Amino acid sequence: MSQRYVYTPGGIARLHQRIASARAAYKAVCDDNPAALESGDTSGWHDNFAFEENQRQMHQLARQVRDLEAVAAQAIVVPIPIHEPDRVVLGVKFSYRFVDETSTREGWLAGWEDGDPDHGRISYNSPVGVALTGAEPGDTRDVRVGGVVRQLEVLDVSCLETDRCADA
Repeated sequence: MSQRYVYTPGGIARLHQRIASARAAYKAVCDDNPAALESGDTSGWHDNFAFEENQRQMHQLARQVRDLEAVAAQAIVVPIPIHEPDRVVLGVKFSYRFVDETSTREGWLAGWEDGDPDHGRISYNSPVGVALTGAEPGDTRDVRVGGVVRQLEVLDVSCLETDRCADA
């Protein structure tokens, strides 16, 4: 059985952008191969650091493209909830705090490896995302952060800002 990867509409668009970027980087390295081959030892690839490095990068980028395309092929896109949610699910806004801190944090539950803390997205497969998924306001959950088990408390779950929900 193959694995399924769940995304929001915005998350699948970001995945396709990552694939396009990886393809462009791969093409750039391939286009640089003739110059790299000529920049070193005239016997070809042997003892030619630039060419060998180009080959390494080319293989690495090709694998990245294949891996991302495999994820996209198994992706499921779920709609953003349009009604007020009662628990943390993909695409909704939530606030939480670690019980040993006074500061609160806000975020959006994002798709598979689509987290970006700078933009408030927490991937559902991250440790915090796993702990938050399905939690209702008032629930406390254990999560391992930095090798230490901490408790977090869900304070609020909402989808009032439909503009933001559509971008999740």
